[in-house]
Amino acid sequence: MKSNMKKRLLAAVMACTLGMTAIGCGNDNSSANKIRSYDVDKYVTLGDYDGMELEVVGEYDVADADVISYINGMLSYYPNYEDTDKQTVENGDFANIDYEGKKDGVAFDGGTAQGYVLEIGSGTFIEGFEEGLIGVNVGDTVDLNLTFPENYKSKELAGADVVFTVTVNKIVKKVETTYEDLTDEYVANNLNFDSVEALYNDTKSYITASNEQNRIAAERDAALTKLIEISKVAVPDGLLEMKVDQYVQQFTAQNCSDGKTLADYLSANYDLTEEEFESTITKEMESNVTDQLVLEALAKAEGVTVDDNFSVYVSTAMKNGGYQTEEELYAAYDSDYEDGKTFLEQRYLLTNALTKLVEKCNITYTGEEEAE
Repeated sequence: MKSNMKKRLLAAVMACTLGMTAIGCGNDNSSANKIRSYDVDKYVTLGDYDGMELEVVGEYDVADADVISYINGMLSYYPNYEDTDKQTVENGDFANIDYEGKKDGVAFDGGTAQGYVLEIGSGTFIEGFEEGLIGVNVGDTVDLNLTFPENYKSKELAGADVVFTVTVNKIVKKVETTYEDLTDEYVANNLNFDSVEALYNDTKSYITASNEQNRIAAERDAALTKLIEISKVAVPDGLLEMKVDQYVQQFTAQNCSDGKTLADYLSANYDLTEEEFESTITKEMESNVTDQLVLEALAKAEGVTVDDNFSVYVSTAMKNGGYQTEEELYAAYDSDYEDGKTFLEQRYLLTNALTKLVEKCNITYTGEEEAE
């Protein structure tokens, strides 16, 4: 479990750290300004990137089979059920039930439903719930005296003794639906589309947009990797340590505003101690700082500036992050080393520099792997 938690954390690091560079000034922290005052040309010698040959692995065109496969995957989440004459619940059955859960005689949130179809033996509900329905007849109501797990996500219910009152309405049969089975009536009633054609076209548009994002990401990754390979890079003293500290500050500000400590948040969400967290960040930052230095040198070489499109970039960041004002957005990225607006300007510069790099490359697509 801890390994998966760390993968989630690394994904968050990669999403947040592009743009944490040494360009610009921040506040008056003297040690930070000293680290930031270096001339990048003394630390990075760029290789000849104009006309770089790149090989990008992936197939980004959308075929009919891709669309149909995606729709079939989606349909698996919207199964049909047919009534049966079966009268007694057995393991493996799909039971249509009404239930109400009570703790100390009071119904608790999320513990009540009507017409819910439960696969007996699936482990969907807490231990004892599904087992308690085996042998119950259609139309009967039973009380299940159960206990929630100690590690249950709701603190109110963790380890609590509860009673579920359950009525078995009927036993149904699950009917798998595929694209070939679809009718206009079915998609209108179940998938909120006017026709099968509309569903197909919408799905194709979604996959096409997703593949385009994957293609751009793959191109950028390949271009940056190749540029680093042909360039010479040295890391200024203290820069790595500053970036780790900066990230920890911003991570804490974004995730611990509700009174929780960083230690509490890391334990609950990533199963990590603060020491493990910092070690993980440091390892990731070692390569990330190299990426950033090369992009900083590239931005300088290409004369990339913060132009009028920065306002669009900020608006997108506000929408994606759920921020109501620019001030809220900037505050989320503020640290002892630089203010939030400077941070986002830096990220914007590096993103545009990378875009310029890709435009200068000659790209060949191998098609050896499918785009995710």
